[in-house]
Amino acid sequence: MKNKFLEYLIPSITLAGLALAGVLYLAGLYQYDHKILMLTLAAGTLPLMWRMLKEMLKGHFGIDLIAIVAIISAFVLGQYLAGTVILLMLSGGEALEAYALQRARRELSSLISHAPSVAHKRENGRLIDISAGAVKINDVILVKPGEVVPVDGVVIEGISEVDESALTGEPIPVEKRPSNSVLSGGINKHNVLEIKAIRPAADSKYEQIIKLIKQAEESRAPVVRLADRYSVWFTAITFVAAGSAWLISHDPIRLLAVLVVATPCPLILATPIAIISGISKAASRGIIVKNGGALETLAEVKALIFDKTGTLTLGNPKVIGAEALDNAMQKDILKLAASLDQLSAHVLAVALTQHAVTNLNLELAYPQNFKEFFGDGVVGEISGHKYYFGKLDFIQKQGIAVPPEIQAKHNQSQITGKISVYLAEDGVLLGAVYFADVVRPEIKTLFANIKKQGLKNIVMLTGDKKTVAEKIGREIGLDDIHAEALPADKVREVKDHQKQFGTVAMIGDGINDAPALASADVGISIGSHGSTASSDTSDIVITVDNLERVGTALKIAKHVISIAKQGIFLGMGLSIFLMIIAALGYIQPVYGALLQELLDVAVILNALRVNFEEVK
Repeated sequence: MKNKFLEYLIPSITLAGLALAGVLYLAGLYQYDHKILMLTLAAGTLPLMWRMLKEMLKGHFGIDLIAIVAIISAFVLGQYLAGTVILLMLSGGEALEAYALQRARRELSSLISHAPSVAHKRENGRLIDISAGAVKINDVILVKPGEVVPVDGVVIEGISEVDESALTGEPIPVEKRPSNSVLSGGINKHNVLEIKAIRPAADSKYEQIIKLIKQAEESRAPVVRLADRYSVWFTAITFVAAGSAWLISHDPIRLLAVLVVATPCPLILATPIAIISGISKAASRGIIVKNGGALETLAEVKALIFDKTGTLTLGNPKVIGAEALDNAMQKDILKLAASLDQLSAHVLAVALTQHAVTNLNLELAYPQNFKEFFGDGVVGEISGHKYYFGKLDFIQKQGIAVPPEIQAKHNQSQITGKISVYLAEDGVLLGAVYFADVVRPEIKTLFANIKKQGLKNIVMLTGDKKTVAEKIGREIGLDDIHAEALPADKVREVKDHQKQFGTVAMIGDGINDAPALASADVGISIGSHGSTASSDTSDIVITVDNLERVGTALKIAKHVISIAKQGIFLGMGLSIFLMIIAALGYIQPVYGALLQELLDVAVILNALRVNFEEVK
């Protein structure tokens, strides 16, 4: 780990030494300006040499070896000005990297700075302040305007807008009403909200994201190792060119000139700047990249494998329609069913109630003598009539006749993955409400963008029934479908696709996806409602519930790696060209150092484009 103090101290001393030497030179005190440069060169080089020796003892040989050799050669040959310029280039490049990395991490660090610490708990009719870490499941927490939501929960009272941009990347605050979920780390904008905690602070979405961010910050990108591998032959070329120039010309100054123009250490530092900038850009869009290696691998992906439930689909059943028998109206069926079901916590009941109130703006009646038969159905009275709402066999158990055509339609709906729930009044079947796990609305846009990027192999891998999987696959235009797959089957399919296509990315959200995510070259989890297991085993976590961010991650990865490779190849290519010119005696060491400085700064600024260019 580089000493942060030295990163700024050495270039500051070097710059000050150059300025002082320049003043002495202009004042005609030529005997002193050389001494100042010599002292500056010695003071700045010794700590860098010590650091390089420690790295070499660990087996790390970086391209800054060329720069150190050039500085030492300049010192021995009395070319103090050239040596000092090289020192400024080397240390200044590292200082620029430190600044760039600090700026790139701004999006990531903002999450940690908003970490909630206090919660207002409602207890025995009064509010008490406790630490966010002490909140337990089902505790009722009050969040005042302007405060950070301390835990993940569900709104039970109040209407307000919550800014969750630091978590999801969505810039517009989201309105929260009773039954809406809220994420810890969101900022309550307007009114008081009462929420019921659904998980403790330690397991909250916010804490999971912070954990992922720390992993991302501590990682080192393979592209950096790629640059180090190039540095092996580049260093060899440099020393051969420098030695040849000396042997042919018998002029040690030519050796120094070659070494000077071949010191692209800041050039190589441009690679991690691009990588960390890419991680930051992804984080601002609700995409947490755990390490730079994931970006490089994602840029090379040849096939994408998607889980179905919760990934290609929303994961929660939605109302897709209703059917009324005889003279009943569809709207009446939905109103009665939702009125009866509003007291149930079943996932279908929640979907139905939300659909009736939010989408249809229906005013629900309150049922009397309500009773729930868990997993089967509910019974209650509305306006003096007794209603039943539940599975078909539950309705039949109540002695209610079911026409043969309804039974046949029910059997067909099960094959296609549609869920049918039936409503009866006073022993007479009124109709049915239909639910299904619907395809995400952004899927077609996502696939269109993916195919524009040259990815043709898009596969669905699911444990669901084959008929259901094929229906969805046809609807969204997949290239291949594998259904009824257990976790072990998913791993095997991932490995088969790796053999067939090469680099493979797996996108999933559930615990059963975790082994496949870990087996893929890049695992991407939809973490907005996914399991901790899938988030932990994946390389990239999308925190916002929008699958289009997979396409965004692909674009960012390709853009970042393209810029990083530009820096490697362009910089080294120009350095080799300058080495040839220097070997022929056309570049003096001082001018060579200035040329190399301009080249390296240009390449570092090129890497910083990742921060400013919009990925479309």
